[in-house]
Order: sequence, then structure tokens, then C-alpha cells
Amino acid sequence: MRGIIQILVGVTFVGMLFAGSFLGALSNPEPHGVPVAVVGPPQVVERLAATLEQRRPGAFELSGHASEREARAALLDREVDGVLVSQAGRLVVAGAAGRTTVTVLTTVFGEAAKAQGGRLTVEDAVPLPPGDAGGVSGMFYTLALVVPGLALALLLAREAPGLGPGARVGVMALGSALVGAGNALLADVAFGALPGDLAALAAVSAALTLTIALVVAGLLRVVGVAGAGLAAILFIPIGLPAGGGPLGARFVPEWYAAIGQALPVSAGAEAVRNVVHFGGAALGAPAAVLGVWALAGLALLVAPARRGRDERVGAALPAATAGV
Repeated sequence: MRGIIQILVGVTFVGMLFAGSFLGALSNPEPHGVPVAVVGPPQVVERLAATLEQRRPGAFELSGHASEREARAALLDREVDGVLVSQAGRLVVAGAAGRTTVTVLTTVFGEAAKAQGGRLTVEDAVPLPPGDAGGVSGMFYTLALVVPGLALALLLAREAPGLGPGARVGVMALGSALVGAGNALLADVAFGALPGDLAALAAVSAALTLTIALVVAGLLRVVGVAGAGLAAILFIPIGLPAGGGPLGARFVPEWYAAIGQALPVSAGAEAVRNVVHFGGAALGAPAAVLGVWALAGLALLVAPARRGRDERVGAALPAATAGV
């Protein structure tokens, strides 16, 4: 009877964690710190910044640019999310960076232009592909990399508990490469949801999958099955919404977005977006996050385990991975 009660309490907690995390992060999106390049003289930028700060405090961060060419370069390099050419009454956006961002920028700057008796025209410099018109493929694609990473570490520990660290890493690297290549082929070639650079997409996908696998394998070795369970909770019901999902990190609570930026799931999703839509721009930060997590997992994996730990983990995993 006690075991049944524990199961009921456990599944209720997990369900509430998923619901609370996703709904809390995504149900009431508000912009914060959205970077926008403004082409125009400094006084125009300052006046517009003061007006926006008064109407929507903290929502936007404006930066002045001397030319439209310079501002567009900043947009394509992921330094800003929009370009306002004030004198021409034109807003340049990147739909592939997030539909919510485009909607907010268009609404806010459109209202500002209308209040001054003008009209705002909108240009999408980096539109979403036809295969991902809703802009949600990136989030689900990331999930399709995280789950195999978890499963790879768990199943390998179950089937080959005595495998040494070097061989284990090698098998996980091979499995991650296969997952990355297979998923990239589906997303790019088969469905056209994430087209543009198949090789880069496959490489980034493999990197995220391997990072997750290394962390879970390391936790299995040092902590046990409970550690892998905590990693799964951290990466899926927390990691996905903390990264903003289809909305983007600038539309979830700032404290939650800060957590997301430190997790490999958000870094992987950002890397996927950047290689697919922006030619590999701004990969430094996501690569650094993935690298830190991968090294941490590797360090745990090669750390001395308590005597008999691998055998006990292998014995405990059949029931724990029955549904994997």
C-alpha cells in the first residue's frame, strides 16, 4: 500500500511540475530587454527610448546605428531582434528569430508611427521556412534530441554496466552522431521544417545529444538512478520552457530565462536556430554552455565510483527503463 501511495504522489508531482513550469513560463508572455537597432541621429534614438521606457518599462533596449547596412548586419549576427529605420518609417525583422518578437515589435512601433501621423512598413529579412510556418519546429526538434540523449545513457548503462568510461563515451558519441544525422535529415530534407545547412544542423544536433548523454551517464555512475531522474526533470520540464520555447527567452520571466541560459537544452535550441536560419552566427555562447556541461558529465563519468556502484545501477535500471 505504501508503494502505491508513493507512486500516486510521485506522478502527481511530476504532472504538476510539467504544468507549472510550462504554463508559468509561457502563459503570460511579456517582453524584457528586446534589443532593437535604430537607424537615425542620437537625439531620435534617445527620444524614442524615453518614450518606450515610459510606456513599457524594461521591454526594449535601443541602440543607435549610423546606417541601415550596419543595423542589418547586427540583425543577421543575432545582436538585435529588429531594425527601425526611423526616417523611412520601416521596420526590419527576422521572423525566424521568433514570431512573438515580430508581433510585439510590429505592434509597438506601428502604434508609435501612427501616433506621429505616419505609417510603418515591415520587412522580414529572415522569414520562417514554409515547412515551419508556425515557428514551433525548433522546440519539438530540440526535445527530439534530448530524449534520445537520456535514453542512450540509460539503456547503455542497463545493457553494458561493465563498459569502461572510454568505450562508453565512444558508443555514446557514435549514437549521438547517428541521432543527429537522422533527425537532421528528417527536419531538413524530409519535412523542410529546418532547412538551410544539413551538415551544420547534424553537427549541432549530435553535440546536444552527446552532452545530455554524458551528463546522465556521469550522474548514473556517481549518484545512481535518482541522479538521472533529476537530470531528466531539469532538462525537459524546466529546460524547455526556461528557454522560452517557441516564444523566445525574452518573453518568459527574467529569472527563469537566466536559468534557461545556463542549461544545455536552451543552448542547443539556440544553436539549432542560429545554424539553420542565421548562417551559424552567434554560436559562441551556446557552444560554451554545451561544452561546460559535456566536460562536467565527462568528469563525473571518469570519477572513481563507489565499489559495486556500476553493478547496482545496472541491476536497478531494467525496471526504471522499462518504458524507454
